[in-house]
Amino acid sequence: MDTTGLTRFDAITQYKIHPTLLQTIAEDMKFEYMTPVQSETLPLLFSGRDVLAQAKTGTGKTVAFLLPVIQELVQNTNPRRPTRLLVISPTRELAQQIAAEAKQLLQRFPQYKVCTAIGGTNMRSESTAIMKGCDILVATPGRLHDHLTQEDGVVREMMQSLQALVLDECDRLLDMGFLNDLKKIIALLPDRTKTPRQGMLFSATIAPHVQKFASLILANGYQFVSTIPVGEAQTHERVPQHVTIVPEFSDLAAGAVGAIRQELTRVGKANFKAILFAPTAAQVDFYAGVLESFKDLPPISTLHSRMTQSKRTRVTDTYRNAANGILCATDVVARGIDFPAVSNVFQVGLPMDRESYIHRLGRTARAGADGHGTLVLASHEAFFPRNALKDLKLEEKPADLSARAEVAAFTRQMGPEMQTKVYQAWLGYYKNAKMKMSVNELVQQANTFAMQGLGATGVPALAKKTIGQMGLKGVPGLNVMAVEPARTPRNGPPRNASAQAPRGAPARRTGA
Repeated sequence: MDTTGLTRFDAITQYKIHPTLLQTIAEDMKFEYMTPVQSETLPLLFSGRDVLAQAKTGTGKTVAFLLPVIQELVQNTNPRRPTRLLVISPTRELAQQIAAEAKQLLQRFPQYKVCTAIGGTNMRSESTAIMKGCDILVATPGRLHDHLTQEDGVVREMMQSLQALVLDECDRLLDMGFLNDLKKIIALLPDRTKTPRQGMLFSATIAPHVQKFASLILANGYQFVSTIPVGEAQTHERVPQHVTIVPEFSDLAAGAVGAIRQELTRVGKANFKAILFAPTAAQVDFYAGVLESFKDLPPISTLHSRMTQSKRTRVTDTYRNAANGILCATDVVARGIDFPAVSNVFQVGLPMDRESYIHRLGRTARAGADGHGTLVLASHEAFFPRNALKDLKLEEKPADLSARAEVAAFTRQMGPEMQTKVYQAWLGYYKNAKMKMSVNELVQQANTFAMQGLGATGVPALAKKTIGQMGLKGVPGLNVMAVEPARTPRNGPPRNASAQAPRGAPARRTGA
């Protein structure tokens, strides 16, 4: 390792760091040198300044925003401690990752507690843990707002002596539509003019909306720090990228298998650690099922927001520690989560936009390692790289569709319920995507995909309400689910008639 120009961690002794905390950093966490984001932000943060920092994920920023607050925490001898640090994260997985690092820093101080407040877990259990003592709370916006607005007001009361507020991955928090939730949360926290607190925003990109939001969170005169050197090549500028165009949507699965096999041969199975991104949770499950049917591929796992939190945590930890494997996921893992040694990123189907494509690609080639990106699209989606990615160097690679027969054999074994679920998710996603086709053509493509790509014997039936919610009411070609005959006398239908539908038929749109 070239340590030229790097600052040693023991340089922070000038800030009167607790010696046990220094021991934890040096002996337990094995940190000798600071990363650039740590060396540039820690002096400011130790001096109490508010900071807006531009830093990429995987650069040590979590330790940078945790360390100054933990230093204050361990110097405090107050036996009745309210929550001192609140960290807001865009995803559950990133929140858990931050909490784990906080626990590492506090491992020699077992009297201090780190709690999480994230969706998908038992809210009452979270409240109980927080009330027992919570020095650092790491939360996602929705669940945090739920806690702060409970009638008993206990969690809100715990926040009334807040020492510091951190928003991590701020650009993603805003891009995911959390602006209103964040404003409500800030309004529920103590007035910083009466109860001063330190503010920290960390963001990979500093767009105008991030700067505008910073003025709501940070004190006037906050310090801006960028740890991305001018001219440094971003992942999407330096990683080799290929695009493969298959004829029809029904060929995407076979095209994905072919692309994976080509890269598997190039990288070698022992070091092949890939993430396959798909637009929706249902498509993730579909592609995972397809890949699992090929015994020559590494272990397959799935990750999306429709899984229970305990399963998401288990999958995340297993994949993070694995030497190889393929993780099929939605954009829930596109940012923030640190998966080491990812050799390949595959994106199958149209990304939501250019930013989504770039953030997904950023899961590979981290910390100076090599990586590779592959985009697999149907011919109807070929406009996307031509328009949205025209400034990137994407090499077109012929599609390997040799797996068509095996994919078809797998889809014939799929049950009608799964076929309907994927069909419905496909329609819902592409209806909202900026496709270059009319809604009539869209439905026609969806129906062809269902029968040729999913093995359906006919057009899957959708509930009338679902079709209306998609904005597809009256479009020819859709199979509207028939309502079962009422079993009551002619004086009226049963109260729950609207809920009656054939077993296995979906009643809700499947999203990412």
